[in-house]
Amino acid sequence: MKDWASNNRYAGVRDRATIINILNAALRQKISSSYVMGSEDSRAIIIGSLIREFQFKISNLSKLFNNEKYAPESLSENELELLNSAKDRLSNANIFVKNDVPECTIDEYQRTFGDTLDTQLSFMSGMPDLDIRVNTLKSNLDKVELALKKFHPIRTAYSPFGMRVKSGGLEYKFPNLEKTLSYAKGQIEIQNEGSQISAILSGAGPGMQVLDYCAGHGGKAAILSMLMKNSGQLYLNDIDQSRLINVPSRMKRLGVKNYQIINYQDSKNKLAQFFDIVFLDAPCSGSGTWRRKPDLKWKFNQEKLDNNLKDQKLILSEAKHAVKIGGKLIYVTCSLFDSENDQQIRNFLQNEKGFRLVNYQKQWSFGIKNMPINAKNKDTETLLLSPMTNNTDGFFVAILERLE
Repeated sequence: MKDWASNNRYAGVRDRATIINILNAALRQKISSSYVMGSEDSRAIIIGSLIREFQFKISNLSKLFNNEKYAPESLSENELELLNSAKDRLSNANIFVKNDVPECTIDEYQRTFGDTLDTQLSFMSGMPDLDIRVNTLKSNLDKVELALKKFHPIRTAYSPFGMRVKSGGLEYKFPNLEKTLSYAKGQIEIQNEGSQISAILSGAGPGMQVLDYCAGHGGKAAILSMLMKNSGQLYLNDIDQSRLINVPSRMKRLGVKNYQIINYQDSKNKLAQFFDIVFLDAPCSGSGTWRRKPDLKWKFNQEKLDNNLKDQKLILSEAKHAVKIGGKLIYVTCSLFDSENDQQIRNFLQNEKGFRLVNYQKQWSFGIKNMPINAKNKDTETLLLSPMTNNTDGFFVAILERLE
């Protein structure tokens, strides 16, 4: 898509935005669109996604598909028949087809959502919004809201630092917030509200010793430092140290000063039982972000899930040693799969008697009114966020306290 846009400058901003939106919709709703049109070719999927996501009427679609110069070929009689019967046929399709998820994931979703499965899945293939985190080390919500007012941001439901720019349909292009003065000054970050909530639930505060065990590019570390009010010490570790290369420039822009990058494996003996909080953003399927990265769900398979489960188990077994007695291990994924979430925690607690699960509601410090709602109907001590229940990406958070 980037190559096409750079090589076809005749297409204006609105045209490029429209094409990108159609492409992403086609990826999000590939199976259902293919099913509706009775074909897996690209034309069929594009037509299906225009009907499915953008709610085109058949009459309007026929005006666009008119065989004129630069326009697609006119809709055939067969295509028109398929479109007229699409709604009825889709209502009788398999649940993975009408909700556009890989067939191999249905059992995982069933264990997570139970009776609400169909409703939850129906929200996972729509266009997501764009969330902002206000960096209170540099500014506050009122000032940022005023600075970005031309983009019409609204405040998020749960995070006290969050704002949201709503998606806007076929021709909509999100503002490039990274080109704003607010971003350049370090007053904002692009960060989904679900990600913000997971960091808030760490309980990080001033003066603490905190380890971000799988720090990646430092997104969670930045909000952890903000919660710590730039005091105490924040350590960033990642098995792939190359991911941390741009962390210093990011932290400089955000005004974060209380951090250091380490290789935990080199220091693990010295840092044993040292930290008040070990924040573990574990590798996972990313199923909670598939509406934002729709190509990933079609690359997913059981082998990848099995490898994730092994990695998660290993990382938990290593990271636990860094938590001091009375400290907390915060396990986070951007997954909606039970095996990567609650089942992984149940397995851990079965083998680690020195840890106990802390109800996430006890760790939330911003009032009952703004407390995140749980998207699942069991294992309610842990928190699951979902696009349907919370209008966030899917995130899982488990809080484990070390007792001995």
